[in-house]
Amino acid sequence: MTTVEQILMEKGPATIVADPATTVFDAARLMTEDNVGAIVVREAGTVVGIFTERDLMRRVVAVDKDPKTLVMADVMSSPVMSCRLEDDVRHCSKLLSDSRIRHLAVIEDGVLVGLISSRDIQTAEIREDEQRIDQLLHSGQ
Repeated sequence: MTTVEQILMEKGPATIVADPATTVFDAARLMTEDNVGAIVVREAGTVVGIFTERDLMRRVVAVDKDPKTLVMADVMSSPVMSCRLEDDVRHCSKLLSDSRIRHLAVIEDGVLVGLISSRDIQTAEIREDEQRIDQLLHSGQ
C-alpha cells in the first residue's frame, strides 16, 4: 500500500506557505504562479489554516470582497485536516471523502512536511490498481 511519504518523495515536499496577514490577492498570485490549488497558512511555525480555490470562490469572489485588502486570516479554512507520513492512501482517501475536502497537510511531530491533494491520492490509487492488474495478468502465465 502506498504511503503519504512515498507520494511526497515522488512529487516533492514543496508546499506554498503564507502568513495570516498575506492578502488574498498575493495568495492567489502565488497559487497561480506555482499552479497549486491551496496554500497552507502558518503563524510562528504552526499551521493555523489553509486557503484553497474553494475558499477564494466562496469567501471572496461570490461575496464581492476586495482581494487586495482581505487577508488570509479572514478567509482561510481552519482547523486544517492532516495526515502523517506513514498513513496509506486508502486512509487519506477516506479522510478526504468523509470531510468533503481536497487537501491534507502532512504533519510530523508538529511540523508541516508537505501537502497532498485528492489528485495525488487518486494517482497513487490508480498506480496501485494498475500494478495489481499487471500482477494478476502475469501470474497465470
